[in-house]
Amino acid sequence: MSGHRSARVGRVARWVRNSTYALLGICAVTGIFWFVLLDGYQLPPPRLTFWWISHGVAGFICLLTIGAALPHHVMATWRAHRNRWPGALSLAALALAAGSALLLLYGAETWHDAAHWCHVGLGLAALLCFPWHVVKGRRSVGRSRGSPGG
Repeated sequence: MSGHRSARVGRVARWVRNSTYALLGICAVTGIFWFVLLDGYQLPPPRLTFWWISHGVAGFICLLTIGAALPHHVMATWRAHRNRWPGALSLAALALAAGSALLLLYGAETWHDAAHWCHVGLGLAALLCFPWHVVKGRRSVGRSRGSPGG
């Protein structure tokens, strides 16, 4: 029983987990489209309004979702010493990406290029770190369920 209980520390409901994955996926896809169309094809921003607004709204909702996960999921698993590195790196990348988004929106024009490339890099870092966090967390749950005594 103790192995089962430890495997459930910080676990969120399936609908919350799937909603989070979907929202982060939408944020990633819209961000990639925005980046490719703006920097790759060099389309002017007025032609990219749909992608900019979609990415901004998805990012805002992701912030709310991640914030909602802090009290239950993040704090419980941190105290249990579970999946710390991937979780901390994911959270850091997402938080810094949010900060760079604020600089893009409200920062001085002289900071815009640096903030843009920081935002792209941090978004890509989050795109790598978050799946690592999910996979590592699922593997650790599988090991703790299969091991005697947790």
